Amino acid sequence: MHLFKLPAIPVSPALHAEIEALLGPRESLSGFVQSAIEESLARRRQQQVIDHAQAALAVAALPLSVLVVDDDEFSHTLLREVLASLGVHAVHSAMDGRSGAQVLDQMQRAPDFVICDMLMPETDGIDFLGQLAKRQYQGGVILLSGEDSLMLSIAAEVAVSDGLKVLGSFSKPLRRQDLADLMGLAHEA
Repeated sequence: MHLFKLPAIPVSPALHAEIEALLGPRESLSGFVQSAIEESLARRRQQQVIDHAQAALAVAALPLSVLVVDDDEFSHTLLREVLASLGVHAVHSAMDGRSGAQVLDQMQRAPDFVICDMLMPETDGIDFLGQLAKRQYQGGVILLSGEDSLMLSIAAEVAVSDGLKVLGSFSKPLRRQDLADLMGLAHEA
């Protein structure tokens, strides 16, 4: 809305008399209106700050969620157990990159972390990372491979250049302490 397009506000004789009674001898109606507008805007700005802070607290209070994309059932089981021992119980699973993208699309909110194997049939980790980049995924990405450390390095470089936040790349199995450190979780030996 442009201020020059504001409509005139009709003032009835009764309202005019009430305003004059409230205004001091040196106070003008325009000064009174300007002061009321400034106070209203200040209250709205303050409410926006409160609303943003409450939204941030609500998100921070949500339990951590993780999407594990790996074609190895044993890796899923192991990661689920390690994550549970760290207090993470919202673990979603996919057996390849294509189903990982489908799971991601079905989630109400993006997971905080994605743990992704690089070598999978159908749609591999590199393709899935491309899907994450297209979706402008903002969470942490942890890369795994059971075989090829060179592929891990290349995948990490590509993912970072695509705007993903790669927290680390590891050979399987991922150690509990490494996972806790990457996710910023406390861990006891």
